[in-house]
Amino acid sequence: MASLMRPIVLALLLLTSAVVPVAAQQPEQQNEYVPIDQLPPQDQLPAAPLLVTAYAVVMVGLFAYVLSVARRLTTVQRELERLESDLKKTRRV
Repeated sequence: MASLMRPIVLALLLLTSAVVPVAAQQPEQQNEYVPIDQLPPQDQLPAAPLLVTAYAVVMVGLFAYVLSVARRLTTVQRELERLESDLKKTRRV
C-alpha cells in the first residue's frame, strides 16, 4: 500500500508544481473592453490549461482511491474466505 502511494503523491506534487508558475503569471490590466476575436490566440482561453490540469488531478486521485479500495476489498475477501475455511475445519474436528 505504501509503495503505491509514493508514486501517486510524487505525481501529484509534480503536477501541482507545474501549475503554480502558470497561476503566478499576472496578465496586463486592461482598462477597456476588447472583444475576444481581437485578442491574441494565447489570451483567448488562459484558464484552459489550469482546467485540464485540475480535471487530470481529480481523475488521478479518484482512480487511486478506487484502486486502493479495490485492493483493500480483495484483502478482506481473502481473509473472510480463510476464516470460513478455518471455521469449517474446526467444526469437523
